[in-house]
Formats: sequence, structure tokens, C-alpha cells
Amino acid sequence: MVPAQEITVYNHQEVMAMSDELLELFEQASQDALPYVLEAKAQQNSALEQLEEIEISLVDDQTIAEVHLRFMDIPGATDVITFDHGEIHISVETAFAQSKEFANGFEREIMLYMIHGLLHLAGHEDASEEGLEMMNRRQLEILNKVWKSGI
Repeated sequence: MVPAQEITVYNHQEVMAMSDELLELFEQASQDALPYVLEAKAQQNSALEQLEEIEISLVDDQTIAEVHLRFMDIPGATDVITFDHGEIHISVETAFAQSKEFANGFEREIMLYMIHGLLHLAGHEDASEEGLEMMNRRQLEILNKVWKSGI
């Protein structure tokens, strides 16, 4: 299987300012995370292994709430939604709120969600308490390898 070769980050929101340099930094860190995610895959022939391209869209709470309701029949905003065909949607408003709640940098929180989405593509699930704990542990391990503090 051919692992994803290209990760592109798109800014589809106007709530938070995002420079082109920051988007490029997110793309590079996500690309750097890819081998670690593949190493930690939860299933053989995962969606991630089949993809040549992954698109990460930064959106607002309203947009992610619409996606959440339309595709998962769950009302309300959430942090990240991942589709097996290689789309990852991330709410910057939720990331900002969570970064304040957990005393985490905003950019670091976004990167955490990007890795979380990649782990979903690699077959990880967080519906159970055990699965959530495993994903949280793995995403922090990977984040610490690819995201430098103070960025």
C-alpha cells in the first residue's frame, strides 16, 4: 500500500487569523507525524495506508456543527471529524477554547487535533474509554516528536 504522500492544510474560516507560514508549519509537522502514525496504526490496510493525499480543513464551530449533524447525526460543534477518504475537519474555535481550558498553546492544540485525525485514519477509535486513553497517549507521544515547544 502507498502511504499518504501529501498533506495539505486549508484555512476555511475567518474567526482566527492564520498566516500562510503557520499553515505551512502545520503541513510540515503533519507530514513529519505521518511515519509515527503509520508505525502506531491500529489495523492492517487502514484508510491511511490507502491514501495518496490528505486534506485538513480548519473551520469554525458553525461549519463543523453542520458537518457533525449531516454526517454523524449529532448536533453541536466538536473538535475534529475525520473521514476515511482523507478529509479531516478541525474547529479552530473549539481548539481555542480547549487550549485555554487545558493551558495548552493554541497552535499546539490544533496540531494535536491533526494527529488525532491521522490516528483515526490509521484505524484508532476513541468511542470507548480504553480507546480514548490509547489515542490520547499516542497523539501526545507523536506531538512531542514533531512539534517544538514555543512555536
